Amino acid sequence: MLEKIARGYADAKAQPDRRSPHYAPVSSPRSARPDFLCIGAQKAGTTWLYANLRSHPAILMPPVKEVAYFSTLYIPGWAKADADHRAFQVAQAREHWNSPERADPKRTRPEIRERVLASLDALAREPMDDSAYATLFKAAAVDQVCGEISPQYCVLPREGIRHALSFNPNLKVIALLRHPVARAMSHLAMLCGKNPTAERMKEIALSNWWNGVSWYSDYATWLLRWKGMLPAEQLHIDYNGLIRDDPMGVLRRICDFLGLPFSDQQFPKSRERVFEGGKPVGDTTEVRAIVTERLGPLLADLRERMPDVAAALDRYG
Repeated sequence: MLEKIARGYADAKAQPDRRSPHYAPVSSPRSARPDFLCIGAQKAGTTWLYANLRSHPAILMPPVKEVAYFSTLYIPGWAKADADHRAFQVAQAREHWNSPERADPKRTRPEIRERVLASLDALAREPMDDSAYATLFKAAAVDQVCGEISPQYCVLPREGIRHALSFNPNLKVIALLRHPVARAMSHLAMLCGKNPTAERMKEIALSNWWNGVSWYSDYATWLLRWKGMLPAEQLHIDYNGLIRDDPMGVLRRICDFLGLPFSDQQFPKSRERVFEGGKPVGDTTEVRAIVTERLGPLLADLRERMPDVAAALDRYG
């Protein structure tokens, strides 16, 4: 019996390769492109998500959180702000990766440091182009997925979404949502700078800056735009309130969405607080009332066009 098995094995080895023409050996390099994007919303948990996903061994992410490549190209007036923010992030990351600890080959594998520094060089290239963007994902192993998180992407026009999909038609998209009023309040506090006050938040809410704040909270417009350009299975929505109440549940759903293994040990930072901005000085009751009134039409639109999302935001936002 054993001799028959051995002869069959030898015969099989001698046969021409009949594997599918689509078969690729695991040593083949993978395409340098993103497998997923997290598109925001701003002030809805994207920094927390970046801190956690980058710890998963099957995920490769850029060494800075907000690449903002597509928004630079497709949102008028944002190019300089996006470039300045990239330069700031790159400078911080270079300082970290050029520290004696990171430069010591006994502490950091040289190939990892080389990959990170190449990504930082690409991010520093201005104006950025598709080639520089692809460099961010060139070092991925064949069994890794690549992604980036830029909350600016939520408000991309269709041309920008098409450009992102040109890298990968099977691109998966994650949207983290927060109740529009709570999100706008946090956004106003961020715009105040290091020392937010209720009075300054009120001034911004009544100024022309409000248009940018409300733009991010207009979920029915930008989320439906993305939904209209993606198959349903390529979009995942989760909620800021669940990051607070069930962070592992959020990470488990995202891993399932990306087709990745999940274990609690992969996410040691799941319950760590991330940057939320300074707490405003003063009573913000009046500011909240102004924000609620000004967002009223957008909230009504959301309840009419996306009632399930509106209900989830009322519960979890």
